[in-house]
Amino acid sequence: MGDADLIINVDVLLESEKRLGTLKTEFEGLDKQKDHMRPYWGSGEIADAMDDFVDNWDNYRKKFLSNIDALGKMVTATIDGFDGLDKELAERARKKK
Repeated sequence: MGDADLIINVDVLLESEKRLGTLKTEFEGLDKQKDHMRPYWGSGEIADAMDDFVDNWDNYRKKFLSNIDALGKMVTATIDGFDGLDKELAERARKKK
């Protein structure tokens, strides 16, 4: 049998899927930290600046979460696609025997 043209490390894909899910969960929970941290910001200009920073960060966090979600869906689709293809090729090989 010849060398494979394409080699897929499914373990890496599965680990990536798991880590993306963990990242998504962590980033989704960050919005709750704003109210928890507010007492430590003090008052006046510093508190206002921190509030602006957190609001700005929320916008970027939402975009980041959207990208994590999209990447996770691509990884899952890749796993499913190659798993289905692998099963189909194995079935064809069994029929040829």
